[in-house]
Amino acid sequence: MSLVLVTLSIIGPAIFLLQRAVRHALTVIRSFQNGEVEAGYQAFLERSPRIATVLQYWSNNISLNQAMEKSAGLVGAHMVSVLGGSISTLIQIIVMLFLLFFLYRGKEVGLATLRTLIPLKESESDYVLSHIADTVKATVLGRFVVAAAQGLIAGITFGSLGVSGASMLGTLTALFAMVPSFGAFVVWLPVVIYLVVAHHWIQAIILVCIGSLIISTLDNFLYPILVGSQLRLHAVPIFLSILGGIWLLGISGLVLGPILFSLTESLLHIWHRRLAGEMTVNENTFAV
Repeated sequence: MSLVLVTLSIIGPAIFLLQRAVRHALTVIRSFQNGEVEAGYQAFLERSPRIATVLQYWSNNISLNQAMEKSAGLVGAHMVSVLGGSISTLIQIIVMLFLLFFLYRGKEVGLATLRTLIPLKESESDYVLSHIADTVKATVLGRFVVAAAQGLIAGITFGSLGVSGASMLGTLTALFAMVPSFGAFVVWLPVVIYLVVAHHWIQAIILVCIGSLIISTLDNFLYPILVGSQLRLHAVPIFLSILGGIWLLGISGLVLGPILFSLTESLLHIWHRRLAGEMTVNENTFAV
């Protein structure tokens, strides 16, 4: 049952996001074909003469064909790496689910075997494992659940304000919100800029208020309730460990990055305690 829930929590959002992306891509293609984009572009230029002047300057000094050719070449050059990364991520998920089944079934045996392999004292092994367990709880229960709540509120807000693609924007908000105290801002701020450029001032003001006061600050209130203040890690090491984990390990670094940081921190703590113990013994020997 746990494995099924984990599988659905991964596959469900991925399929939903992919379906929405394909649907919006088809909508954009149809808009180009039936002339809606061109009509909307002309109406926008008529409402914004200053922006029209800037765009006219760009069109006079920049070759659109050359820009499109360079963009196509850049996309084509990175397409292979993107596809390769997607296949690698899919393989990682399959291997993870395969191993997770046996870890769920043989948890006690696995922990006992792990304890025999760790070159630490029993009390030190207990400290390391409990510290890692707290980090997993803080990362998964805290960050993922809070990010899902932020994405849900953002999606409802986008939909209420009449922003197209509200469900997809809400999903992207949830993904970016996993980066603490920063991520959700990346999604709703460009939407505010779009609303301002489109002269939807009231919607822009409402989104700024909800985004800054609720969406981006929700983790400051909900995270301690879910996880507890005793497990709350500082935002700076969490932020750096998540970015470093994603850079080195890909999407799995969202969880593995904080775990590796927690492991390093606990081992350094044990090392400092051992050094302090040796210094005490040496001082007692010198005094005798």
